[in-house]
Amino acid sequence: MGSRVMHYCITALLAKELEIDDDQFLLGGIAPDVHKHMKTPKTISHFVRTTNEGKIFADYFGFHHKYQHSMNKPFYLGYFYHLMSDVIWVEEMYNKKIKGLTQSEIKEAHLKYYRDFWRLNGKLIDYYSIEYRPMEVTPIEVEEIDYRYLPELIKDLEVDFELKDEAKEQELEILEFEEVVEIMDRTVRDCLAISKRKNAFT
Repeated sequence: MGSRVMHYCITALLAKELEIDDDQFLLGGIAPDVHKHMKTPKTISHFVRTTNEGKIFADYFGFHHKYQHSMNKPFYLGYFYHLMSDVIWVEEMYNKKIKGLTQSEIKEAHLKYYRDFWRLNGKLIDYYSIEYRPMEVTPIEVEEIDYRYLPELIKDLEVDFELKDEAKEQELEILEFEEVVEIMDRTVRDCLAISKRKNAFT
């Protein structure tokens, strides 16, 4: 699924379009990835479900349904958009680049994939002119995550920004910058479209 910086960029772009001036929206936009610090399965924080056909996906509508009474709060909205972004990324990038490979090829592809995430950090931050904004952690009632681990996730993002120039000039191995930007821009458009549905988050 998309990187921490990709999610932060998407959420920052959405914040601008939706006129949401609240750091909790940005925090919600990266929050599902706190599972790494909790040492719990990603499937829990990302509401992963499997269809009858065996398709695995992040059930963002399931999140919406469970927390519908909180969806007017910025943190929950950011969390929802993170899950939605992951569905788009998996369908448009991961499945096309990696899913069809053999097991031996997948291992090497994953190494290239995550190295590209590191190289893309600075490229994307510069391309979208995104600035880091401090985020305050407050108690959050989302059963799938423990908000007390969020400061560690925030620190990861701070490091991403601090070191953004270290690898941005390196060539990508498996991803293509233009393709990544296209998918991120499409994600923003799709998220904005769903936000315009009548009473979607009220």
